[in-house]
Amino acid sequence: MDQAMAKTYSSSYTQSASRQAPVYLAGYEERQHHSQPLSLGLSFDLQLNRRLSLTSGVVYTRLNSEFIQYIRSQQYSKQQTLHYVGIPLGLSYTVWEHNHFQAYLRAAAQADWNIHAKTVTEGVKQQTNRDRVQWSVSGSLGVQYEVVPRLSLYAEPGLSHYFDNGSNVKNFFKDKPTSLKLEAGIRLDLR
Repeated sequence: MDQAMAKTYSSSYTQSASRQAPVYLAGYEERQHHSQPLSLGLSFDLQLNRRLSLTSGVVYTRLNSEFIQYIRSQQYSKQQTLHYVGIPLGLSYTVWEHNHFQAYLRAAAQADWNIHAKTVTEGVKQQTNRDRVQWSVSGSLGVQYEVVPRLSLYAEPGLSHYFDNGSNVKNFFKDKPTSLKLEAGIRLDLR
């Protein structure tokens, strides 16, 4: 086959292959493990009345994932770490108060921006695409302890749902879109 014919054949093969279904490698398998997210927050409450408050703040979330790729008899390990900064907006209703302790119900929506992404395959750092903005809604039962007036420590176990953001970045949010969550942090009361 001469060079001109080879180029034409190669070009038409590349164009037709790009329109077809993806090519799968024989003997290839990938297993994924996504660790539970770790979230820490700084929260602000604006009292609307004695029991109801508007809440917002800043939440840092770290997602760790491990991907094990098997290609025939070879095994490769890849670790992915994604760092997000989120802004929640919600309503909180106090159900119980005693001295410095408080229990409350909270419903919120949140937007998380992926500010840093890192992937390491077999000890070699690789370029990583950042995830798109991740939207979620959550409901939780929280407890807080007022350390000094208007400054409290809080913990909120609850349930979150993460909406599909259309990105191809594999992570916990896509693997378990509805999941349990635990958030802890410091809260400033803006009365």
